[in-house]
Amino acid sequence: MRPPPWAQASPKEGGQTTGPLILYSAFTGALAGLLVALLNQLLRALAESLGLLFGYLPPEAPGEGGLLQAFTGPLLWPLAFLLPLLFALTSLVGTGQGLAALLRAAREGHPPPRLAHPRAVLGGVLQLALYSPMGREGPFGVLGLWLGSALDRRFPRVGGGLAFAGLAAGLGAAFHAPVAGALLATEILYRSLLLEVRALTPALIGALSGFAVYGAFFGYTPLLPFRVEVGLEAVPLGLLTGVLAAALATAWTEGGRFLEGRLRPLAFPLRHALLGLALALALLFLPEALGHGLGWVAIATTPLLPPSSLFLLLLAKLLLLLLAQGVRAYGAPYTPALVLGGFLGALLADLSGPLALPPDALALAGGAAVLAGVARAPFAALALSAEWGGYAALPLVLPAVLLAYALTPAQEETPREARATPEAPPSETPPQSEPLLPAPEADGGSGTPPG
Repeated sequence: MRPPPWAQASPKEGGQTTGPLILYSAFTGALAGLLVALLNQLLRALAESLGLLFGYLPPEAPGEGGLLQAFTGPLLWPLAFLLPLLFALTSLVGTGQGLAALLRAAREGHPPPRLAHPRAVLGGVLQLALYSPMGREGPFGVLGLWLGSALDRRFPRVGGGLAFAGLAAGLGAAFHAPVAGALLATEILYRSLLLEVRALTPALIGALSGFAVYGAFFGYTPLLPFRVEVGLEAVPLGLLTGVLAAALATAWTEGGRFLEGRLRPLAFPLRHALLGLALALALLFLPEALGHGLGWVAIATTPLLPPSSLFLLLLAKLLLLLLAQGVRAYGAPYTPALVLGGFLGALLADLSGPLALPPDALALAGGAAVLAGVARAPFAALALSAEWGGYAALPLVLPAVLLAYALTPAQEETPREARATPEAPPSETPPQSEPLLPAPEADGGSGTPPG
């Protein structure tokens, strides 16, 4: 891969732009953190209102409000079948372009269609409020990317990079893990573990300042505050966790691609209506499978959930995510990866016998491993495990993450996915093809962000 032109700038030129880049990145991240906090307030209000209508409020992650849940069921069971209609309608709100497509458009210098960013944010929030199993980091990241891209155009002399600051602020806020958010913002665009320092610098600054603002609204506690301490005796179980996590990640991503190919002849709203129908059936028969699922990961690490119920919940969540990937639902796959891996790790804690480890340790390792495989982001997965569980988890998490990353096949982007349209909406699986590297300074103010 050829180096980006701005990487060849002289040290004097780089020194002249470092100060403004740091200041503008901090400002971008702080503003993105504030906007994401307001967006999360909107999401929570919508989810609560719709939850009262449909009779189910999923449990929240411990880091944002504890494990409160409520289930009464719909007052009239046919109300559940409003979900297919609502999902069909919300599919028209978005443009079919999610975080992955907007990132690639920004990277390649192809401006997205007008209103693509706000429509992606709104469509994602509406579907998440309607029990979608996808992750809120999708609309949060798009909002940060939108803000950063606008500021890149407004302040071209900074040299680009503010899009990364905004994106990282959104991702870091979504996970309550700013370092992991910054690494994820850069890793999802690169393959072969290549990172771009010119992108990572504003991403780190933006994520830290963004979480400083966001945390003032929702707290600074990790979403799943696991305090894990293991020794080198955990390495064998870490290797086993990595193998199983790779199998689970591959089953989800490859199964979703297979299903997408089979559903492609259907109209886009009809595909989303199928997801709404599946969620309606889950609401009536297994409501625990609805929503993002992080609250249930916390419950799975306690004796409250027996292994048989946990396995059923893992299977139901996997089936819903397969369908969501197949219909290209709005949102992102990173929280779902953490949930699937968390359930897997909690199951291993019940079945591991003489190699038994605490369930929260294995849930953390499983979530990080599946995230590394799905997102192709091992550095972000390791940073997330450290921010949630501490560095004492590394003897277990490190082999799990590296093995899952090595064994999970990368999702190569097809030509049909390279340009998103409402008829062929992009997968939220991050693009792994070789990115183009335009120089932000070369166009003299076109504002193309380097991300």
